[in-house]
Amino acid sequence: MEVAFKDNITQNLLDVLNQTIPKAKEIKFAIAFMKYSGLVLIEEGINECLRNGGIIEFLIGLDFRTTEPKVLRLLKKLSHEELLLKCYCFSDPSFGDTPVYHPKLYILNDGENVTVALGSSNLTEGGLAKNVEVNAVITASLKEEVVSDVYGLYSRLKYQQSRFEPDLEYIAKYEEAYERVRKRNIAALQERRTKEIIKQLREKEKALPKPIPSESELFGWMKLVYEKIPSGAFRTRDMYQCEQEFQKIYPENKNIRAKIRQQLQFLRDIGLIKSPHRDRWERV
Repeated sequence: MEVAFKDNITQNLLDVLNQTIPKAKEIKFAIAFMKYSGLVLIEEGINECLRNGGIIEFLIGLDFRTTEPKVLRLLKKLSHEELLLKCYCFSDPSFGDTPVYHPKLYILNDGENVTVALGSSNLTEGGLAKNVEVNAVITASLKEEVVSDVYGLYSRLKYQQSRFEPDLEYIAKYEEAYERVRKRNIAALQERRTKEIIKQLREKEKALPKPIPSESELFGWMKLVYEKIPSGAFRTRDMYQCEQEFQKIYPENKNIRAKIRQQLQFLRDIGLIKSPHRDRWERV
């Protein structure tokens, strides 16, 4: 495993992305907000990745003062043209009790190694190249446990309840709210018309498609544990029978049982297993 730090002074994050995106077989970005100025800087690499059969996924936050509707329209266009690209959104926190969505996580998998960038950079021109930022860039093989942990983190972000796939009607309504807030700043959120639009968006979100967890998307620890789950109801201690097997795969991990318990909780959180009673589990 290699770790480097990018501050957009000695080397910017854009250089890392442009080097890795074209040859990636799988890309997963979880970004608090995006602007067209940032997306256009990596658009060529994204198109090349898609032409080569790469799979790309975006998880984007919808703070009305940040993510631009133009970005959503372009990604929606690409998703129609390329079934290998998906864009999911996270409800704006101004909608009510939705928590603030604030990650900056870039995962690029070339089939042998994974490059992970995480830090302060959103997907904007400033975040990728012009601002002073702090980002850790990790390069590791697919077999390393740190990669499993990163994929687990991404899965938990993806399968939160407030995640949805926007359609063109939603994007148009979002753009109306976005323009009102952009022109009048935060005070516009208190105006009647803005509240009406937000309410309409909230209702629309309930009917929009949501990402559905599947076994095929599991990676690393989640996949290992899920594949060993019995067909019927079971207890946590039943999974401890796999402890030695898991230890061979991740020999540096000295807390295998704790990891098993953690993964069961993660699998429950994303909806692949349930816990009808205390310390009782079963597949969904």
